[in-house]
Amino acid sequence: MFRATIRVRSGRREELIEVTREVAHALAAGAANDGIVTLFVPHTTAAVTINENADPDVQHDMVAFLQRLVPSDAGFRHAEGNSDAHIKASLVGPSVQVPWVDGQLGLGRWQGLYFCEFDGPRTRELQVFVG
Repeated sequence: MFRATIRVRSGRREELIEVTREVAHALAAGAANDGIVTLFVPHTTAAVTINENADPDVQHDMVAFLQRLVPSDAGFRHAEGNSDAHIKASLVGPSVQVPWVDGQLGLGRWQGLYFCEFDGPRTRELQVFVG
């Protein structure tokens, strides 16, 4: 079993931050050559996803759509005022799994790993496990 933690700093309230390189670097530092990588976000207003990394408009469109789907001013009762962030994080999800084969992430040609911030800007953690 291998475990690492990556710190992710967001600059806006809502954004998708590509972390593919950071994850690969952390894995290269100590993971076995093969296994299943699990990325886990230990926060209730952030998430992680796999999506296209060739066109940054994809990330923009995803954030914009989630903002329309779950607007921040929808009259939620949660006192902290970030219920929309909790809902968006639940919709996207707290974890993903990726094959780790011959010391490489088994992502498709156009795939990247994205930390999804829905209540920033903040410094967050992304936990990386290989089993």
